[in-house]
Amino acid sequence: MSAKNRLDRIVALVAEKGFVSVDELSQICQVSKMTVRRDLEQLEKEGRIRRTFGGAAALGSPLTTGSPLPGGNAQSMGAELDAIPASAKPELFLVDRIDVLIATSVNPKYDGRLLESVSRKNIPIIAESLAIQDEESVVAVDNYQAGFDLGRWAGDYACSHWGSKAYALDLTYSLTNTQARSRGFAAGLHQVIPAAEIVLSINAQSRYATAYQLTRDALTVHRNINIIFAINDSTAWGAINACKDLRIDPDSLIVLPFGLEGDTLKNALMDGGYCAGGLAMFPEIVGPACVEAAIAAYNHKPLPQHIVTPYVIVTAETLPDLYARTDQHWTLRWDKVKETLSLPISVDFNRAWPIGQLPRRMGFIIPFSEHEWYRSLIVSMEDYANRLKIGFEIIDAEQNLKDEIDFRRRAIARVAAGLVRDSDVILIDGGPIANYMAESLANRQGITVITNSMSVFDILKHNPEIILILTGGAYRHSSQMLVGPTAEGALRELRADMLFLTVSGASLNFGLSHTNISEVTMKQAMIRSAREVILLADHTYFGLESTIQVAPMTVVNRLITDDVLPASVRLDLTKLGIQIVLANEA
Repeated sequence: MSAKNRLDRIVALVAEKGFVSVDELSQICQVSKMTVRRDLEQLEKEGRIRRTFGGAAALGSPLTTGSPLPGGNAQSMGAELDAIPASAKPELFLVDRIDVLIATSVNPKYDGRLLESVSRKNIPIIAESLAIQDEESVVAVDNYQAGFDLGRWAGDYACSHWGSKAYALDLTYSLTNTQARSRGFAAGLHQVIPAAEIVLSINAQSRYATAYQLTRDALTVHRNINIIFAINDSTAWGAINACKDLRIDPDSLIVLPFGLEGDTLKNALMDGGYCAGGLAMFPEIVGPACVEAAIAAYNHKPLPQHIVTPYVIVTAETLPDLYARTDQHWTLRWDKVKETLSLPISVDFNRAWPIGQLPRRMGFIIPFSEHEWYRSLIVSMEDYANRLKIGFEIIDAEQNLKDEIDFRRRAIARVAAGLVRDSDVILIDGGPIANYMAESLANRQGITVITNSMSVFDILKHNPEIILILTGGAYRHSSQMLVGPTAEGALRELRADMLFLTVSGASLNFGLSHTNISEVTMKQAMIRSAREVILLADHTYFGLESTIQVAPMTVVNRLITDDVLPASVRLDLTKLGIQIVLANEA
């Protein structure tokens, strides 16, 4: 795909979906995330999209406009956003944009920093699915009871189809709400069939690919499994496709999803096969309920600790009572819902203005952009917020965390580049931080750079004022590094003032470590060729011990890192004689 076609494709995708993450664009366009970010920067300059944190939004979408409240119209809100410097820290960038936050907790490290900054600004928080720090209320189904009822349904199915023989695979996840679903399912199944066996309970990491592989492995080893309980649609769909690929008879096994979040599993339910039933959680109801709860919290109205949302166990026969299908898309039948279900909080699509003041802008943090649950929630929340003219912003937690780490790595690289003086001879290793350092050095003059990284070489090769020495050697495509005896031999003939070293892991006990033996021997040769070893590593590298030791920690003279690295670790490193440089101090 040419660069022009890629840019046009990105614009079309953003226009179609409203918001697309960097991760998704990288996969669709088959290019690196760094390339995607550069494309987004160019497209924003051309006025074709609006960059958001973690991706891009269509111009004029709720992600790029504010509500026309007195003192805060769309134009002024846009100006406020434009005024925020691109180098701002992610959590500060977010809290300056929103008045109320709806969030799901998945990554405690990310949650803690983000939610602390939100609380300092006195921004109300509504938790979706799972309780988090300082929330006003949690909007969620009763996970244990819902799982229990689905377990009872599975037990009744096993009694009528397999003579009360029940051998279950539980595709669970580590969070408390998903664990409650699994416990409830097991309890309900055992109430109907006391002899039922949970053959395996495995953490499928809430991912399609993981669930697919684990299901294949489990069914290959345990051929008696006839019930698969999946804590969401992504894991259920992975299980279903594993069963298809193993050509298991659909009459001998069922997959029961907890969610029925979008079209995929509803279609699977109606098409017959492995999905004989499932538990519907109604994102079309949960989304507006979250928005109404957020409005109430913004107006300091009392809320229950847990706003319980409805669920229904459905089959192919009963699903059409609640949903209508047109052109493979399922739409909730609100007339039937209002007759049969109890809505958890006042949700009224007909009123144009709620009682109380409206927030200008809501933020919604999603932990898994690939899940249909969150895609469906985005649609329902966005539609409801639009009706009330509330700005609505999607924050991809996974991408935000990656972007925050990327931000810190760029800061480390800038500090490292600042240490290089005119006439210095330096060795630069490979990896993300090394690439960013090369970018910071790209316009320098009078320095000599020795490297075995083709990425570093490509960044610096256009500047004739830099003496650039490539070690030669065998090319490793996966890391774009030159390795082997030729490269190591070249380093024996060279000396550098400073080595800027990167590794896969760093710990006090195992020292510096890396994954590939040929790269390890190159790093060792670099260390021997340098007068000073400067380690470039953000906090995520510490505590990790990769396959092969490069050297003890004591070979490091200076460490450039970020301020998230615990003070206790920094003190221990200082005791070894290592000078610590925090990137945020530059």
